[in-house]
Amino acid sequence: MTRSSLGAAVRLGLTVVVAGCALEFDPPSPASIVVSPGSATFTFLGESRAFTAAILDQDGNVIDGTVSWTTNAPDVLNVSSSGVVTALSNGTGTLRAVFEGVSGIASVTVGQTPTTLLRVGGDAQTGSPGAPLVEPLVGRLLDAGESPVAGMAVSFSPAEGSGSVTPAAATTDPAGEARTSWTLGDAAGRQSVVASVAEGPNAVFTAMAEPPHALLIHSGDGQVARTRRETGEPVRVRVVSRSGAGLSGVTVTFEVTAGGGSVPSSSAVTDADGIASPGPWTMGDPGPQELRATAPGVNRVIFRATALAAPVAELVPVEGDGQRTEIALPVRIAPRVRTEDEDGNPVAETTVTFAASGDSRVAPEEATTDSAGFAAVDRWILGRAPGTTYTLTASVTNADGTTATATFTAEATPAVYDIEIEHVTASLLTVSQREAFEEAERFWESAITGNLSWSTQRRSALAQCLASNDMSGDVPGDRVVDDLLIYVEIKEIDGRSGVFGGAGPCQIREGNSLPAVGVMFFDIADLDSMEANGQLGETIVHEMAHVIGFGTLWSHLGLLQDSARADRSANTHFTGEAAKAAFDEIRGNNYTDSDLVPVQHQGGVGVWNGHWRELVFRSELMTPFPDRGPNPMSVVSLASFVDIGYPEVDYSVADEYMLPPPQYAAKAAAGVEAGARPRRNAIDFGREILLMPLMVVDREGNVVRYLTPPER
Repeated sequence: MTRSSLGAAVRLGLTVVVAGCALEFDPPSPASIVVSPGSATFTFLGESRAFTAAILDQDGNVIDGTVSWTTNAPDVLNVSSSGVVTALSNGTGTLRAVFEGVSGIASVTVGQTPTTLLRVGGDAQTGSPGAPLVEPLVGRLLDAGESPVAGMAVSFSPAEGSGSVTPAAATTDPAGEARTSWTLGDAAGRQSVVASVAEGPNAVFTAMAEPPHALLIHSGDGQVARTRRETGEPVRVRVVSRSGAGLSGVTVTFEVTAGGGSVPSSSAVTDADGIASPGPWTMGDPGPQELRATAPGVNRVIFRATALAAPVAELVPVEGDGQRTEIALPVRIAPRVRTEDEDGNPVAETTVTFAASGDSRVAPEEATTDSAGFAAVDRWILGRAPGTTYTLTASVTNADGTTATATFTAEATPAVYDIEIEHVTASLLTVSQREAFEEAERFWESAITGNLSWSTQRRSALAQCLASNDMSGDVPGDRVVDDLLIYVEIKEIDGRSGVFGGAGPCQIREGNSLPAVGVMFFDIADLDSMEANGQLGETIVHEMAHVIGFGTLWSHLGLLQDSARADRSANTHFTGEAAKAAFDEIRGNNYTDSDLVPVQHQGGVGVWNGHWRELVFRSELMTPFPDRGPNPMSVVSLASFVDIGYPEVDYSVADEYMLPPPQYAAKAAAGVEAGARPRRNAIDFGREILLMPLMVVDREGNVVRYLTPPER
């Protein structure tokens, strides 16, 4: 047997008998594996290629066997059991064939090569010359397998006269897309931008630049909606060229011109179809609505709609509930309601009916809501039963038969004389000073017990009252006064011991001539010194008496005899019957046989004709120079208010007081002794009675005439 035959036998695993001997040979084993091809490059995802593997023994001979295929980059490559490799993503990897522990490898590279650049957005738009296009230019880069190519730069180059792009180059995203914004050139006509990849494909985007020719209503005109709600159809306009194509990038301005409605945006830019919208149109007040749209260089258009009033779902009491007011008097705050629909919006132009309970009265009984949904009565006058809680019911009946109501309450209190003090400089008062004003108010409210008729005071007249006395208070509006309103101001005048202040009425009632409004002002320096000397309370009572009418109304009412004048000496007396009788009770008949009450006749304007005579009454509070010690309020002073016209005066609040011994009775009564200067230990108030024109007002606050100050 030859060697070659022996080798063949070995390979065939044969048993050979030689010279009577039997020889046995092992089968061949794999020594190496050769993978073919040994390397490969894939240019697109999804590309597939078959690889083969040859199993060789140590002699390089091919032996039979089936290899197993694996890869170290499964995210880049996929290999089948038969050696078919498919590209999955860009990258590199190793392909391995394995048989009985022996392996062979091949290197594989996947690198996409772009072959196609598609126009997937922004092509073939029509826009206004020089304006940006609404849609961006979007190019999608693909390989030969139509898979997107990411991370590659795409350049955008406008042709001459085709405007500009931003950015000029963009990198493709995972979807293979790159984008840029295109602003058209200024010339009308077709324009273009070339998108390209270095040593790769390109694409040409085109657009038509046409100037705006017309602004058209696209949708939303002629609608009907409830007030404060949005219309059902959107408001949209369309800007078109002469050819009728919609133009993108045109700014349209929107403005509500009637009805008081609103839109979210005052301007909008047209989209690729030339359409722009300001957003939902919310209706305004009930009635016609208009919305105007304008664009540069073209006509304007007007949208029209109608807002319908919504039914009133709720009547909300705004102010005027839970008050306490004297019987037969209007409540201080006129009740006011607000009508609201189910969304809480005000309902305008709606009739609200007001009904008062018992013997209370309301005027008017019907009121129409304003644009903010408010309605109020002019006045609600309570009945005549003290302690009764009266009600005022406001109601609305809608067209659909539904109703809404609100109820106000007010307690009727007994009728009293009431003084209301309005501090226009409250911050300048200390707590104790404010209490002094309140104590003086309580004193006069207890002294004058008869209730006066209420009256409406007009804002203009109240403001005039303050202005004529250089007072700085604010008057917010008309108000009801019962029985007396006093404005008080603390201010710097001239320091201590100069002008102390002033007081007096500025408005009196038509008919009985009793004060309705007055003023008091004080120098802050004198006020502080008065308080330090313990004289502040009596001083305020004294000044408040002038506002109520003491000395300030005597001449107007004919209660003065022989009033003082600057050009001659006078022996001035008060002629009121009640005061004369009271004067006699305090030994006044020792001073004069005429029973008249002596009045200060010296001292000048603001002093004479308005106080009891200092030489007679001495320490009485209503003389021009009260003492630094106690200053009693005599029954004569209280009685003078009966003569002025107050229906009920309580004499019991007067202090115990008798005239001092009449050492100089005849001279004092005749006014012979000088009385222009204060006595020792007396306080000089100065000329504190204000002499100003008095406004005579009727119950509605109308000024019917003026009373000028008496000749002095």
